[in-house]
Amino acid sequence: MQRIRDYMKKAGLDAFILPTSDPHDSEYIHPFYQTRQYFTHFTGSAGTAVITAEAAALWVDSRYWLQAAEQLQGTPFEMMKDGDESCPDIKTWLLTTLPQGGRIGLMAETCNQDMLEGFIPKKAGYEAVLLENDPFEAMQIEREPIKASHLTEQGHTMCTVAQKLSRLRTWMAEQKSGVTHFFLNDLSEIAWLLNLRGNDIDFNPVFFAYLLVTPDTVEIFVRPDEESKALLQRVLGGNTAEGISYTLHPYENAAKRLRELTAAGNLITMPSSMNMAMVKACGSSLQYLASPVPFWRMCKDAEEIRGFEESMYEDGVALVRFRRWLDEAIAKGDRITECLTAERLRAFRAEQPHFRDLSFETIAAYGPHGAIVHYEPTPETDVELERKSFLLLDSGGQYENGTTDITRTIPVGPLTDEEKRVYTLVLKGHIALSRMVFPAGTTGVQLDVAARYAMWQEGYDFGHGTGHGVGAHLCVHEGPSQIRKNVRPDTLRPFVSGQIVTNEPGIYVTGRFGVRIENVLLVEEDRKTDFGTFLRFRPLTLCPIDIEAISLEMMSASDIAWLNAYHAEVCSKLLPLLSDPRDKKWLKRATRAI
Repeated sequence: MQRIRDYMKKAGLDAFILPTSDPHDSEYIHPFYQTRQYFTHFTGSAGTAVITAEAAALWVDSRYWLQAAEQLQGTPFEMMKDGDESCPDIKTWLLTTLPQGGRIGLMAETCNQDMLEGFIPKKAGYEAVLLENDPFEAMQIEREPIKASHLTEQGHTMCTVAQKLSRLRTWMAEQKSGVTHFFLNDLSEIAWLLNLRGNDIDFNPVFFAYLLVTPDTVEIFVRPDEESKALLQRVLGGNTAEGISYTLHPYENAAKRLRELTAAGNLITMPSSMNMAMVKACGSSLQYLASPVPFWRMCKDAEEIRGFEESMYEDGVALVRFRRWLDEAIAKGDRITECLTAERLRAFRAEQPHFRDLSFETIAAYGPHGAIVHYEPTPETDVELERKSFLLLDSGGQYENGTTDITRTIPVGPLTDEEKRVYTLVLKGHIALSRMVFPAGTTGVQLDVAARYAMWQEGYDFGHGTGHGVGAHLCVHEGPSQIRKNVRPDTLRPFVSGQIVTNEPGIYVTGRFGVRIENVLLVEEDRKTDFGTFLRFRPLTLCPIDIEAISLEMMSASDIAWLNAYHAEVCSKLLPLLSDPRDKKWLKRATRAI
């Protein structure tokens, strides 16, 4: 902390803001940019720290309230419960903490216009200072360097790069404001447009790049290794008959290139999520315009859907083999810890032919840790599974043909009546959303009620979203639509056929246990009537839902019918893929009709 305050004093700063961000507005970020974690010791994937000469605070959302409370102990940071009615936002806190105003520093490369508007008070005396030189280099903070990008081709799609770029250029030509130079920084959008994947960020098959699209050419700013240069030539093909003309630039030259283009009289169009280093390079020759790519990307084509289904088969086999191992280990009385559980699950997934990585760090949370929504076991927090209560296991895999995300809450011994009641309420919410048939145009905030209705009647609720989009061998969290109870832009977007979304209601009893059940669902057409087109959800995840924890008297006939049908499908699809008779026996028992 002293390093950053010494830097602030030399730079004449009254406050320093550390968002969890990189130059590309990524959700998961490379260790090089994890400076907020370095200073706060909080390891969650989201949060914003603010430091003054006398005070320090960290804003985290409800997923991380318990985790942050533990990890901030012994630090100078006060935890701020972002989203709680009693919690001031950053602007209000700064107005109170620095009533006289002040110079507020942010690193230009990891800050965007939306952040400036959300963080800096719009009042005389408050000034945002965009630091163009890396301040953490001046502080001599040791960070993991960023290596050259190793790229691979993503073949599980029906759309060629030329077709995607043609669609983007058509959109550019249709904009009334005039778009001749569209500049992108979102790594998942760039990977999707170019049908390429990378491994620059853990769990996310993306690579560091900027992309400039004009009516005639594509300019890519990237750090490819030697093998990837040849791949780019093969995938994009240079000046091909399909019309892809491209130029490779060093990643570090993006701002320089923008200055050249604007000096020549060109107007640059970019999304408001663009980092301020690139914004400043354009001067006044820029306009903000939201990218259309997320709306195209969210609707998977037939080949992408097939890839998802194939990845779910592989994931399902790994999960069945893991669950059989876990149940046998519990029955034998073996010592099992959270970390061992996560390691064994990864090992089973790694045996699958198309497995490439996890899609996020496995959440293996036993007992009280299950109430910490995004708990990740570490050697320091690791605990042994006792023969009682629940193990909450939220995990996923990156396969070359799809991305998986699944949560199962596993009883590891006798359960209390409350544990069974909570489990059943969560399951009823999961089933209610899975069974939904709804008219086209229905939004996430409308769908959310189905997942919460049963638990609301019993006085329970949860703070996180109910469902998020999933990328096709891309980021496990993908916009632009969500299912959650909060009214905001991503919950007001209509759902359409072809979307892939999670269904993950939960209940968390602080200090005791947590329950969450999650499947990945495909949105598809159900029927057309005189009242319009109706859609439905089809589960893609193939894994039994534990039935020993259910209070059957709380289940309706339709609840039981849905669960039995789901289990019959899981068994019929996975049984032929299992070679070990013990795995087959376990699966048959786990999917038996109730």
